[in-house]
Order: sequence, then C-alpha cells, then structure tokens
Amino acid sequence: MSRWKWIALIAGALLLYAAVAALPALDAALPEVASRRARAAPPGPFGPRLLPAPLLSRGKRVTTSTGDGAPLVDGVYRTGGKWGGGKPSPEHPAWAAIELGRGPTRLLLSWTSSGNHDYWDQFYGAPVDYQIEVSSDSTDGRDGAWRSVVEVKDNPAHGRAHSFPFDGMRWVRLSVTRLPAKVNTWGLFLDEIDVHDLSGGGNDVWAFLGDSITAETADRGTSRRPAFVDQIAARHPGYHPATLNLGLCRFKTPDALEKLDQLLALNPDAHVWAILLGSNDGTQEMVRDALRPMVERIRAAGRIPIVARIPFQTKYGPDYAAAKNLAVDEVVRTAGLGRGPDLYTWFKAHPERLRDGLHPDDAGAIELNRLWAEAVAPLYPW
Repeated sequence: MSRWKWIALIAGALLLYAAVAALPALDAALPEVASRRARAAPPGPFGPRLLPAPLLSRGKRVTTSTGDGAPLVDGVYRTGGKWGGGKPSPEHPAWAAIELGRGPTRLLLSWTSSGNHDYWDQFYGAPVDYQIEVSSDSTDGRDGAWRSVVEVKDNPAHGRAHSFPFDGMRWVRLSVTRLPAKVNTWGLFLDEIDVHDLSGGGNDVWAFLGDSITAETADRGTSRRPAFVDQIAARHPGYHPATLNLGLCRFKTPDALEKLDQLLALNPDAHVWAILLGSNDGTQEMVRDALRPMVERIRAAGRIPIVARIPFQTKYGPDYAAAKNLAVDEVVRTAGLGRGPDLYTWFKAHPERLRDGLHPDDAGAIELNRLWAEAVAPLYPW
C-alpha cells in the first residue's frame, strides 16, 4: 500500500475517533438545544411544546442495603432483573442510593414495582411508606449527612414519581420502611428507579390513564419494546419522557372519573395525561358523560389531556367500539383538544394483533405505542 493511502487511512481513523469521542458531549448538549427550540416554537394543537427532562440515572453507581442494585438503573422494566430489599421496617429500612454527581438543581425520581399488574396492586413488592433523601458528602451511599426531601405514607400504587430540589447534592436515596400487610414471601421488589433532570423546567412527564389495555401496553416490558419512551427518544433528539402507568383493570370511564382527584393528587408532576378508556363502558352516553368532565378537570389542574380513540375489538361480537368512538370524537371536538391516536382504525385493519380479541399482543402493544408517539409529535419541537 502506498504512503498516501496509509496517510488517508490514518486521517480517516483519527476523524472517526474524534467523532466518537464527541458523542457524549453532543448527547449532553441535545436537551439544552431542544429546550431552546421548544421555548421558541409556537404552541401546537395540544398547547406549548414540552421541555426536556433528561434521564440521568441509567448505568450510574448504585449501592443498596442488601443485594445487587444494578438492575435498578439498567433500563429493563418488568421482565428483567429486580432488586429485592427484603421486609423493611422503620428500624431497618431497605434503601437504594444512586450517585448522580453535582450539577442538577431539581430532579424527578420515579420507581416501579411493575411485577404488579393493576395500578392499585402492591402484593408483588411495592412500598407503602418510604422517603427520598439527598446527600452532598456521602462517599458510598451509606455514610455522610442525608436530608429527607420527600416523605410518603400509605402509598396505594405500584409506581410513583416525585420531584425535589437537588442543588449542591451528589447522591439520592430511596429508603423504604413499610410494605403492605399482604405481600409476597420475599418482600420488596423494585425493577427500576429512573431519575430525570428538571433543572431547566422540564415537564416531559406523562401519566397513561386507562383500563387493562393501558396496564399491559404501558408497562415497558422487554417483549413490548420499543415502548412509548423509546419511540419518543428516537424521534425527538434530546427527549426521554418520564412515564407513569395508571392502568386500572376492569375500570369504566365513570370509575376513572370517580378516582380522578386522587390520581391527580398522587401524580402532581405528570404534565400530560394520555387517556385510553371506554372499552369496558356499556354505552356511548356513559363514555361521553364521564369523559367530558374528566377532560375539564385535568385542564383545570393545569395538565394537558390527550384522548385516544377506543380500539376495535372482536371479543364481544358486535362492533361496540364504533358507536362509543362517536362520543370520544364529540368530546375531543367540543373541548377543542388535539386529536389523539386512532386506535380503532389501526386494530380494525389488524385484528390479528389482538391476542384475545380485546387486548393487543406484544407486537400490537408496540404498534399502539407507535400510534401514541406519532399522534403527540406536535408536543415536541422537532
């Protein structure tokens, strides 16, 4: 090979090395660029563009009171490894500490115990009493001075998220002191702790409110990925949403309306409420009369409601979803909402993706989340 070819190869290799070395800095800059674009962009059909809430915890150093805490930050939900904390008490809490380093001034910590199916299920290891603590001087998650920034008593759900100040801090720690009275033999089980950066005013935080269809399709299990968060991250550089699965199995729209004030109180940081209800409702009037006040109350709370069309189904014979979607369309139109995903049309064209005639199979769940991601694209600046 000639000298010039060698020089060209070396130069190319150096350029490739420089490009790869620059990737972390580019990734770190993307949320800031996205934030500037979001603030400059005019409102879309759903309202102002969302501000990024970058995910900080993935792959970070974790120490725990017992066992291996690595599964808590590996990005594998529900179907992957879990951290078992045993059966904690106020005298002997089970805790997991994550070293984030200095820089962020406000964080959102979300935890999931998604071995539990319904939002209210806790038997498979969800905490009831816990607190979130921060430290500026700990060296290993155990030592140092710690300050409590969130205290929760009588938690009723299998996953929550909490925001809190972090200025000058380096570590964050979730400390559990009580489990439900009826709990599995092994005690506390958490599959992931996600920590997002809200320092720049980030509000890319979602609550998926629905029935058993949502409970299954919003759980981020490995076989159902790319999930909503994956699809948004791939489509919109600088974004990685925080999501909460509020799937209420067997719930009808009026049932969800009855629980709405509690759900809003439990999830104060959820800025966008993605609603998929109506499959269990008996009539289109039932859907309309509960969905309308639901949308109004979510708006009054300063959140963004987005309503999906009810998926087509074959389980119950007649096409009940078609008539009920007339009510959904009426509420969306009269409330002046942006249009959510049309799940009815897609599943009518692909009924083979309904594993039991009602609930999507794994491939159908991926498509459902793709439809959500496509419908809400106007909330993002690019």
